[in-house]
Amino acid sequence: MIKRFFSFTILVLILSTSLYASQHYLLNSLDQTLAFSLVAMYLFHFISYVIICLSVEYLNAKLPSQVGYAYLASVFIKIGVFVLVFKSTIVGAEDLTLVERLYIIIPMFLFLVLEAIYCGRLMNAQQHTK
Repeated sequence: MIKRFFSFTILVLILSTSLYASQHYLLNSLDQTLAFSLVAMYLFHFISYVIICLSVEYLNAKLPSQVGYAYLASVFIKIGVFVLVFKSTIVGAEDLTLVERLYIIIPMFLFLVLEAIYCGRLMNAQQHTK
């Protein structure tokens, strides 16, 4: 459990930092600024990734048949908390530019895909051990 989580988390850190660096470089090369903190976006998604994956791991040890439902519920909760935390950025701000919209969506989808891959592998590993 711990080995699986940490090895996948290292992969997530590598992917997210390289994507952040490329987005930051692109912003600087286009000489644009964002109405929000890109670091805060990545930090929120990484913290939620850790919480979701650890809770799914814990639930897998206790109730392995409920892992998929737990992941689905956690994604909805994550999106809700994201909207609450970044409400002023997403809803309260005047029209967001296309670049700002992309810079909100890209990290969200990256972490959603990585969480889905982690939970999918966890459920597949559970099926193969039966």
